[in-house]
Amino acid sequence: MIDVRSAMPIPFSEQPEPPRRPVEFDAPDAGMPDDALGRSSVAPLIDPHWAELSRLVGRAETNRAEMSRLQAERAELCAEALDLVAMRVAQRQAARPNREIGDTIPLREVMAELAAALRVGERTVSTWLGDGSALVTTYPTTLDALREGRIDERHASAIIGGGGALDPEHREEYERLVLEVAERDTAPATRQFARVVAARLQPETVDESHRRALAERRVRMFDLDDGLSRLLLDGATAVIHGIFDRLTSMGIAQGDLDEPRTDEDTEADESDESGEADETDEPEEPDERTLDQRRADIMCDLLLTGCPALDGDADLSAIRATVQVTIPLLTLASLDDEPALLDGEAPIDAETARALAATAPCWQRIMIHPVTHEPLRLDTYRPSKRLRRLIGARDQRCRWPGCRRTARRSDIDHTIPFEEGGPTCAGNLEVLCRRHHTLKHASPWQVVQRGGGSIEFISPTGRRYRTDSPPVLAGAAGRPAWARYFDAPVDPADHPAF
Repeated sequence: MIDVRSAMPIPFSEQPEPPRRPVEFDAPDAGMPDDALGRSSVAPLIDPHWAELSRLVGRAETNRAEMSRLQAERAELCAEALDLVAMRVAQRQAARPNREIGDTIPLREVMAELAAALRVGERTVSTWLGDGSALVTTYPTTLDALREGRIDERHASAIIGGGGALDPEHREEYERLVLEVAERDTAPATRQFARVVAARLQPETVDESHRRALAERRVRMFDLDDGLSRLLLDGATAVIHGIFDRLTSMGIAQGDLDEPRTDEDTEADESDESGEADETDEPEEPDERTLDQRRADIMCDLLLTGCPALDGDADLSAIRATVQVTIPLLTLASLDDEPALLDGEAPIDAETARALAATAPCWQRIMIHPVTHEPLRLDTYRPSKRLRRLIGARDQRCRWPGCRRTARRSDIDHTIPFEEGGPTCAGNLEVLCRRHHTLKHASPWQVVQRGGGSIEFISPTGRRYRTDSPPVLAGAAGRPAWARYFDAPVDPADHPAF
């Protein structure tokens, strides 16, 4: 593990940072506002160096809770608006009993009035009406969490969207499982988990929705401003993930990139001051393109010419896409049709998963705890990389609160630094992207392993943020899936595939 702390700039000023003092974590009111004006009572054990940040974070937390309460109130207003539409439809039908009158005109009247009064588009009002009705009638527990500030509007939208295709008998269990994640994780992570839970609770919806969506695959083109146009490709999830991974690998292989970067997080490369240039060779101009720009250029070259245009001698033709699929054992053995999970994010149907497994050059067998679903052990053909693969299978993404960078594009970090006696084992390792890996070593942030895949991040202001490793298989009520293995018929002549 490389110690990156010595290469980092001083965080706040040219002056040295004040000596760190221990933070008392049993003071829940540390940094929390005392009144509506945001005045805060900073606990005396918080380092004064972080007092201003603590007050700012406290005001932000209060602001978020108040916004969530107002969003819940708007949801209830929208549900009342739909009740008003139903009443107006009934009134029109009573006034003209012999005429066929639908609810289109009353609904349009209400939407037009709300859009004009709130100065938003009618499409926005339509979304608010739909989400408000769903929260009031279908997901009341989610509405309570929104009103109390435990989640925000984006979390509620993720829960509504993920459970849209579920039958009524599954929705209560779905809401319970997803709401637990929504109260401690980001909205994108909630949306991802909601899709997985819905697929596990009602697997048949995955096959049907995937077939319907795949039939609509297409390529679209839009003209943008300033001489740009956009090409959109809608295709199977496994194929699109593979295309993006291959473009990324090719972009990195062209050199001058230590890690994947985008236009937003590109930083200036450090100049190499060691050694002198060879006077006989002309200096090569550095490639200043970001990884996003390289992906775009390579994709255009591949579509137009069949191969990427290169100035150097690098051979990118040998690069192949990497797609990680987690398949339940019973699904792999055709004893069940539970959906598989693509890169820990998107559920794919069982038929596609088995087809990918049949042609995969490498299989990894993950042993999972039957209750917590935490990955416990990983069997692979490369023992030297066994622990790294286990941590990647457990964490899937950067474990920093709110970060979504995949494990394949991140670092494996020692929670307790190796030079301070931290062991190299699963209980002392976590996935961190390069940006957050550097922040952990260069600032007073603390990371604590709590066991069971749970990691606690402690900020300099004393606040604690817990992240749990995403489950490989989403849990559901009833008999666990692994128990069905004992009901499957056994053929003594059938040898295991691995």
